[in-house]
Amino acid sequence: MAKVTSINHIAFAVEDLQASLDNAINVLGGEMMMQFESIEDRYKGACVRFGDSIMSFISSDDPESFISKHVAKHGNSIQHIGLEIDDIEEYVAQLEGKGVRLDKTEMADAEFQEALVGPRVGNGVVLQLTGWKAGPFDATYDGCERLCQKYSQNPKLNLLEGNQLPKD
Repeated sequence: MAKVTSINHIAFAVEDLQASLDNAINVLGGEMMMQFESIEDRYKGACVRFGDSIMSFISSDDPESFISKHVAKHGNSIQHIGLEIDDIEEYVAQLEGKGVRLDKTEMADAEFQEALVGPRVGNGVVLQLTGWKAGPFDATYDGCERLCQKYSQNPKLNLLEGNQLPKD
């Protein structure tokens, strides 16, 4: 039986990306991992490492984007939680067997399979299920390299600044 193995990251939707990153890095002591944008969903973001954990910050200047709508409704807040799954295909099938509806758009990506569970099942927050073939996007240098690879290869995404972590 497939299962969740860890919380991969917590993503915050924020009004001011630069102010949030300044706070995360210069006040809280995080380390910048990488910066990116979603061309299709019209937002920019960054991942920041805190020890073995990752916080992601996402923001949009487009008032019609789902990020802007989230911030307008909830303020700066958690938008989704990323969960690492040991066998994502089996886990998605298990959830569907329980009647859970998922967005499986990214399941077609052979290397970077992901699925989304809506906030009703996620106790008020979207759950991003990840099961990457080459290993997780985690707080290691190699994990960040895998994330940068995803943003470099997917035409809906754009890597703005690559891996900024020191090599392990």
